Amino acid sequence: MIFFFLFIVSTSYSYFVSFKSSVTTSGGPVTMLELVEASQTDVPKEVLEKIIVAYVPANSSLSLNKRYLVNLVKKRVGNVEAQIDDIPIVIEAKPQESASQSAFGEVLTVENMSLIVLNELSKRYPEGTQFRLKNQVGQIIDHDNYSIFVQVSNKSSPYVRVTLKKGSRTVGYVSLMYEAILLRKVAVASRKIERGEVIGATDVVYNEVNVLALNKVPIFEEDLPLLADKVFTKGEILDMRYTKDVPIVIKGQVVKAYSIVGGVTVSVLAQALEHGYAGNVISVKNLDNGSIIKGTVQQDGTVMVLEVK
Repeated sequence: MIFFFLFIVSTSYSYFVSFKSSVTTSGGPVTMLELVEASQTDVPKEVLEKIIVAYVPANSSLSLNKRYLVNLVKKRVGNVEAQIDDIPIVIEAKPQESASQSAFGEVLTVENMSLIVLNELSKRYPEGTQFRLKNQVGQIIDHDNYSIFVQVSNKSSPYVRVTLKKGSRTVGYVSLMYEAILLRKVAVASRKIERGEVIGATDVVYNEVNVLALNKVPIFEEDLPLLADKVFTKGEILDMRYTKDVPIVIKGQVVKAYSIVGGVTVSVLAQALEHGYAGNVISVKNLDNGSIIKGTVQQDGTVMVLEVK
């Protein structure tokens, strides 16, 4: 099987991003940091950690296009060099478990248990995540060593079980259920936004929410502008899954439409009657005579005429 690769390059300084072929994580929002090969990526960790690329419920999977991911990084850092192919990144969400064992003689107290457990949880979450204890079952009893088991089925609700031991014998358990909280300012519609509208800075307000508890892919200030692919009601948190990149040509925009006849380029001003990305065939209205022209959108925003009616 032969794969053709496209490299995005720039004459100015570019960051480099390399993606994993597959990722296994717990259910909930997925960050860019989870998808990249750290040893082959020079984009700062704190930038990658703040980019939420998908929401994957526990016990499900999702595939993501690499071009989509590169565009998200470019919006934060500018020029990005990356190897892009047609093989998607597969994300599988299922419970993530880990365990650690204390040394003999190390004991827990009411005072230090919380700090030790929170330190274990922090290793598995983005910087700035806070943890609120929702429920505890069991108490500390006499022991001379312990182990800590962490299970994260959904990123918003980590579970911890502390096993208290004497020698190799288990003498008790303490079970702890937490709420994980990562507050970020996300875009919320400040008015009703129709499908097909361009969403800009004036169309949203930013509210601070716990992004780990969202069942959507939030949009941040750096992501705008975007094209709405559904109706968003006023006060609704915007969801990246129902948006698209803004087209090169926007409906209503005045563009240059041109044709090449006998080696001579003839152009007119025309108004776009629909949105268009590079390579799309769209209809535009000749502003001189009102005729409808069909043409192909070019990368520079012009329209190359196919036919004249």
